[in-house]
Amino acid sequence: MSFKLIKTVKHFVKDESGASMVEYGVALLVVVAIGVTLMTALGDGVAANVALACEAIGVAAANCV
Repeated sequence: MSFKLIKTVKHFVKDESGASMVEYGVALLVVVAIGVTLMTALGDGVAANVALACEAIGVAAANCV
């Protein structure tokens, strides 16, 4: 009986599938954080360019967006 318990514990200690799942989760969080940061930066730039274009063609900013 104790041999089976020891074998089960050794198998549990060697199993790294949970660690891989955590690594994938951390990698996904890093990619999402980078994506949100880039989209925020690009969004601000695009909004500024649209406002400049509206001013250039003489359209009121409220009607342009």
